[in-house]
Amino acid sequence: MIVGFLADIHEDIVHLDLALEVLAHRRCETIVCLGDIVGFTLPFYRHIRTRDAEACVSRIRNRCGAAVAGNHDLYAVRKVPEHKAGFEYGPDWYGLDYEVRAKKARNRIWLYEDNEIPARLSPASRGYLGGLRETERLTFDGLSCLVSHFCCPDFSGSSVFSPGHAFHLRKHFEFMDGLGVRIGFSGHGHPDGCLIVDEENITLHGFGTIPLADEKQWIVAPCVARTTRASGCMVLDTDKARLEVIPLKASPIDLA
Repeated sequence: MIVGFLADIHEDIVHLDLALEVLAHRRCETIVCLGDIVGFTLPFYRHIRTRDAEACVSRIRNRCGAAVAGNHDLYAVRKVPEHKAGFEYGPDWYGLDYEVRAKKARNRIWLYEDNEIPARLSPASRGYLGGLRETERLTFDGLSCLVSHFCCPDFSGSSVFSPGHAFHLRKHFEFMDGLGVRIGFSGHGHPDGCLIVDEENITLHGFGTIPLADEKQWIVAPCVARTTRASGCMVLDTDKARLEVIPLKASPIDLA
């Protein structure tokens, strides 16, 4: 089975359409979105004049067989994470003043109002984002996978944390064991290519074809959106047990 993966679109409709064309050319039988469909944060993204949150949500809703919520998707609809990674949001997190939330957060979780432009979304698109789960267990031609925007216990990527060692993924691998899966797919990290973590190593792969090992692995997809890092998408071939990490052609960067 041929499965496409998209991650971290961040309202970049130009690169999303390009990625969808690439996946169609690879004859993907289904496509999975790994979260952060929306969320345009200055100064990290370079497509301010062409950003289109509504169009991106529409494409994902119509073209993807499955999708999960990322931290920016949750913020767009003012929804706190289901998996809170130990942080106490309280009963009315977004009803609090920004300064109050900043003091409570203490750089443990992301806040957005200081640099994120509000997403323009219809009620239907807000409803779609609000209905996305933080994890999904999917099976492709007998291969069961966990998909999430980030890793356990912070599946949405809402906390200020980045794993620096393989042992930081212990809880994620334990969660995968509980689901009976050996491979997980996520976004959030925006790697230049593809990041693969097993129980001993974190390895950054560039773009190209990567054989999949017969062991537990957490795989982080590249970012679709135009940023200072390389953008791309991924294709899983379950028959050949391999992953193709595909760069998206450089587009003119809009700095206006």
